[in-house]
Amino acid sequence: MYTPAAGRNSGGVVYFHGGGFVIGDVESYDPFCRALANASGSVLISVDYRLAPEHKFPTAVNDAYDSVKWVLKNVKRFGMTRGIAVAGDSAGGNLSAVCALMCRDAGLAVKAEVLVFPFTSFDVASRSSVEYADSLFLTRELGAWFGAQYLSRPEDALSPLFSPMLASDLSGVAPALVVTAEYDPLRDQGEAYADLLAKAGVMVTSLRVRGVTHGFIFLPGAGGDVCSMIGGYLRRVFPP
Repeated sequence: MYTPAAGRNSGGVVYFHGGGFVIGDVESYDPFCRALANASGSVLISVDYRLAPEHKFPTAVNDAYDSVKWVLKNVKRFGMTRGIAVAGDSAGGNLSAVCALMCRDAGLAVKAEVLVFPFTSFDVASRSSVEYADSLFLTRELGAWFGAQYLSRPEDALSPLFSPMLASDLSGVAPALVVTAEYDPLRDQGEAYADLLAKAGVMVTSLRVRGVTHGFIFLPGAGGDVCSMIGGYLRRVFPP
């Protein structure tokens, strides 16, 4: 749990790290989560959900959703009296989108979802997935390997709990900020999900960051700028 050094508001953020559902942890995301807590002015809780291949789909989904429910039950304890947002990057962006859908279905209030270069559906045909199949940080081969570790069977790829873009109804989910990277194989599916949310009547802000690849939030320059922008978005969600 991260508490802002100054300028704290009364909101909370539940953050899910990336790593293809296979790698990544709260330790490797510590610098980014510190920066985002300070940029947003919100208490941030970083979730160390269980990973594949030891824990197959939908274990990560269940862990993420259970974490959100637990935080919602303890908002007063953590001073999150204005509610919470869910956020994450890559696989964590997927978990954030899925949790937003599950919370809507359960009648649980989530104020916003922040999806940073999110995985939203199995994709081998979009322009970005073909053009940047051998991009830095994330390649088509690596993405296929992540999927093989995470999914128990091929049919799991069609579940909205893995591919939220396949959900039959996206209306009524939390307002979304979707951030994509220009040279990222996941770019087009992230932007397509933002379009589907908008068509369903969800308030969406969609931003493509030019000149960067998947995972750029860890790099100086654009990474810090986008962290500040996300922080500004969350400050508007949870005004002091």
